[in-house]
Amino acid sequence: MKKVAKISLALLFLAAIVPSCELLEDCATCKLITNNNGSITEGTGILYCGEALAEKENAAPVTIGNITTYYECY
Repeated sequence: MKKVAKISLALLFLAAIVPSCELLEDCATCKLITNNNGSITEGTGILYCGEALAEKENAAPVTIGNITTYYECY
């Protein structure tokens, strides 16, 4: 009985320390790039994973007047 309890506790411990599923997904750092008449400004890079990353990578550039913004992921 003690052996079964030890094995059960060990398996429970291993299950608790296994990384979350999000860490197993593709992740990348994305920056918001702003182009204002050729003057380019880069935002701070933020880590995105899974669906959030796909959303940033597939987002179309947005242009309002002379300012265009888009995400660049690496």
